Amino acid sequence: MERMEKAKAKKLILKIGIGLVAFLFILAFSAEFTSRPSFCPTRHYMKPFYESWKTSTHKDVTCVKCHFPPGIAGTVRGKLEGLVQVVNYFARSYTKRRPWAEISDESCLRSGCHETRLLKGKVIYKGVVFDHTPHLEEIRRGKKLRCTSCHSQIVQGEHITVTETTCFLCHFKRDGDVEFAVYKKLSNCQACHHWESIPKEEMSKYRFDHTEVVRRKIECVRCHVNTVIGDGFVPKENCYACHFDPPRLSQYGNTTLLHRVHITEHKIECIQCHLTIQHRVKKVNPEEELECTACHVDQHKMQVLLFAGKEINGVKGHPSPMFEAGLDCASCHVFHQELIAEAKVKVAKPRSCEICHGKGYAKLLKLWEESSTEKIAQLKQAIQDVDSLVSNIESKQYIEKAKHVVKIVDASKAIHNIAYSDQIISKGYEYLSEAIKIANVKYDLPKRFASSRVPNECANCHAGVEEISRPVYGTIFSHAKHVQENSIKCNTCHSNAVKHGMLILSKDGCNSCHHQKQTAQDCKSCHKMSNEIYAGTYLGRSLPDIMSQAGVECVDCHVSNGKVVKPNEKICLNCHESGYDEMATEWKSDVNKLIVEVRRLISNYSGKDKDEISKVVSELEKWGASGLHNYNLIVDVLNDFKKRLSQSTIGE
Repeated sequence: MERMEKAKAKKLILKIGIGLVAFLFILAFSAEFTSRPSFCPTRHYMKPFYESWKTSTHKDVTCVKCHFPPGIAGTVRGKLEGLVQVVNYFARSYTKRRPWAEISDESCLRSGCHETRLLKGKVIYKGVVFDHTPHLEEIRRGKKLRCTSCHSQIVQGEHITVTETTCFLCHFKRDGDVEFAVYKKLSNCQACHHWESIPKEEMSKYRFDHTEVVRRKIECVRCHVNTVIGDGFVPKENCYACHFDPPRLSQYGNTTLLHRVHITEHKIECIQCHLTIQHRVKKVNPEEELECTACHVDQHKMQVLLFAGKEINGVKGHPSPMFEAGLDCASCHVFHQELIAEAKVKVAKPRSCEICHGKGYAKLLKLWEESSTEKIAQLKQAIQDVDSLVSNIESKQYIEKAKHVVKIVDASKAIHNIAYSDQIISKGYEYLSEAIKIANVKYDLPKRFASSRVPNECANCHAGVEEISRPVYGTIFSHAKHVQENSIKCNTCHSNAVKHGMLILSKDGCNSCHHQKQTAQDCKSCHKMSNEIYAGTYLGRSLPDIMSQAGVECVDCHVSNGKVVKPNEKICLNCHESGYDEMATEWKSDVNKLIVEVRRLISNYSGKDKDEISKVVSELEKWGASGLHNYNLIVDVLNDFKKRLSQSTIGE
């Protein structure tokens, strides 16, 4: 009995041993078989990749040699993943996901393959002299590239071939991760097409022999224009093809993270995220309008830079509100102007503003043009003056910077971004100030350009307002004094709540600041017209009021108990005898009657000086205090007008 049990145990052990050996044999055979390229097409979804491999330059290289890194760990991993693929095939789980492969740089650069590529990296590919070394060892546009960044299989029917779209995205995509100067270098034809480095036998293969072009150093853009089509934008919808979880989708704008994960750490084709950029010779289509840039290369570059508010000459960028709103040149350049024969060009006119903004906005454009022209002229004169005063090299360097400022604003037309133009002009004055300081010479620069300053968003449109003075509450209001010299914000006096730019500050509001100081000089700084009438210098006359001659100041009549007031005739009795107040009332009556008579005569007058006379009468009416500030002068002026207007009426 015991012998039978031992025999059974031996048979069981033998069977287990044979089964184990068979299993190991099958496992080893499967591991070896799955490592062969011939195994790949047994899974139907791998057939296209297998067929492209058979006709590629890698047809003599086994799949596992590339798809798994070199070394024991890579070999074992390859064997195991091959077995997993068998299970996936029979379980048909491969139908639920698309095939994906990661190829490390170590596989490409392993011994016996492309190990010398980094040392001898230059190759000629379709007329481009390409150097592998800087692309693999250096950071390109802030990104670490891999071999498969450029060599991939997104081209149907080709295996691990060069993907040109990757080249075009790096060289021609304009976005925030690259400065304009870097972009210009990347997109320059000579960055890739060094015809001088291409052998003559290679050059002879091309449709046109560029030998003479190279010899004469003719620029590529003389013949080839509009060779870049597309912008390489990344629609957010493309992310949904792979991702669905909010934390990952929230990183859409984090380009540094996205490029590190997708390019450096994993082999994600650029084209899976980016829209394509094409780089090719584009033939003229007779059915389409010609593009201006085809011939006029960089003609409006400065205008666009100013309009976009790019950082210029050390001045922080300040985009135009029009640019921020997505407007382009054609939004304002809407009027046609004749050139030659039937040829026309679109131009902008003051009426362009009123098409969208309404009546009155044309005045803004005129104001911008006038103020910018004057400011540029002033800066040019200041540069010329300072240049003649200094001689040391350091000061001259700052003057050259100031000259560059003038060139920028002059060439780009300040009206394309008037607020930013003011900042750039102010920077020019800062350069001049430094030149003066270093040279230790004396020269007074305009006060309002002491520093670059944009008060607030109002300056985007109302730049140049500092040049405007307006009559307000019986005085001349200076924007320059309030906005630039004292940094008072526009919304202190104006509001857009009811009507754009409506004046909301009352006269008492003005006085709350201005009447804190109660000196005669403070009065004269605002009430200039009243002061001219009182001093008798109005209209170039010399007829001062008797009180002015006696040294009586504004504060003697207009300040009571420490407060500024508008006195009535009774104030006269503080200094004069009884009845003087009645005489003052008579003066006011006489002046008001004269004004009524003169206005009646003006209504029937058609002379060229009609507007001028009306303006003077209005000024006397507002600031002459009905004769109390200078009765004799006001009566004298009004009588002169009455006589002139009466004679004209009689003559007619």
